[in-house]
Amino acid sequence: MTVSRSNERRAVDLLTGPSAGDMLAVALRGDGVVRSWHVHAVNHRPGASVSVGYSVVWDRFHGDDRERRVREDLYLVATTATIRPDRLARADAKTLYADALPVHLWEFPNDPELPALELACDPEPLSTFVGRRVDVELLGYRPTRRAVLRVEGEDENFYAKVVRPGAREALLHRHTAFEKARLPTPRVAKSNADGLVLTTAVTGTPLSQIYVRGGNLDVTFASLSATLEALPLIGLGLKRRPAWAERCEHYAHAASVSLPDIADRAGAAASEIRRYRAEADYGPLVPTHGDFYEANVLVSPSTGRVSGLLDLDTFGPGYRADDWGCLLGHLSVLPSLNSKYKNVGAITDRWFERARTEVDPVALAASAAGVALSLVASARQRGRSNWKKQALARLDVVEAWLVTAREAERDAGYGPRLTAVR
Repeated sequence: MTVSRSNERRAVDLLTGPSAGDMLAVALRGDGVVRSWHVHAVNHRPGASVSVGYSVVWDRFHGDDRERRVREDLYLVATTATIRPDRLARADAKTLYADALPVHLWEFPNDPELPALELACDPEPLSTFVGRRVDVELLGYRPTRRAVLRVEGEDENFYAKVVRPGAREALLHRHTAFEKARLPTPRVAKSNADGLVLTTAVTGTPLSQIYVRGGNLDVTFASLSATLEALPLIGLGLKRRPAWAERCEHYAHAASVSLPDIADRAGAAASEIRRYRAEADYGPLVPTHGDFYEANVLVSPSTGRVSGLLDLDTFGPGYRADDWGCLLGHLSVLPSLNSKYKNVGAITDRWFERARTEVDPVALAASAAGVALSLVASARQRGRSNWKKQALARLDVVEAWLVTAREAERDAGYGPRLTAVR
């Protein structure tokens, strides 16, 4: 379902502003009294929904006596997503209306679209499912979409991905294709019809650590390139998902919803990215990873070569410039996240020079700009106090990439290197 832009802005204001406290109090008033709350995470899917997670302290009524109360912590999720009534009922979700805007609320982990999440988050039943004693740690959660957990056993570790039940078969198909291609990806150990997929762990160090240390950069780039070239051809037959840059208008709108003062800058950037999508040489469709950046790549700490490739959900047909653009776009915003990445600008420059020998530099820079634009609104997701500063720094990076695209276009594909905004 498409959500109007005015409703999205209204939803963000409602779910992250002071009135959210009244909404939580109303949702829980039959069971207890809210004592304090704060926004923990914001997830905005442009054109679709806004979801917010809250850490709440409340006094739960004990039994039938409303004077007897137990103070507890809980995690609540509110979303404007369209969800079937039977699924809301299964999750014991509540629906409130604010100026005719429906908002669904539930207690984590009872996500109405992810029925396997409760099992994945509970060590006791999960141990039975795995067949050995395990502990679990939640690594990531996007309400109504997916969750990722680390599953630790005494002699072996696994990872659990929770997806919508209807998405499980496609995910299993992708894992099978990578296994047949003998690429270093997790192997499926077990799954169930509710959308729980348990995979083996892969070895290696996150690519982000290589960025910090700065060693084996040429070897790492060559291995990244070889990994992309080895993606199985079966990916061309899968459903194509739009690249991040192809949804630039949506992400510009999301940025303007989060920070209205930058609406003009974000909109202008999206217009320029869209022009490059139409005019630059993106080459033929090839198998692509679709979300190729440091969080989804592990490397050998001794050799710098790729030792693990994660998150296969987005594998399918696309353009090589978009995979490289995803890598470079994420790389270029890292300095805004943590001071330990303050020197990665040199890697951005170096790898842009290498990648432009494989794809059109105009397309590459425009794709990197689109990825960086997609990250502007997400600066708000974890409720950090400095999120506005991070958002502005990311928009600066978007505009720097577009300068590079213009110069490459003007010089017939040979423009100066990008220096990442610090």
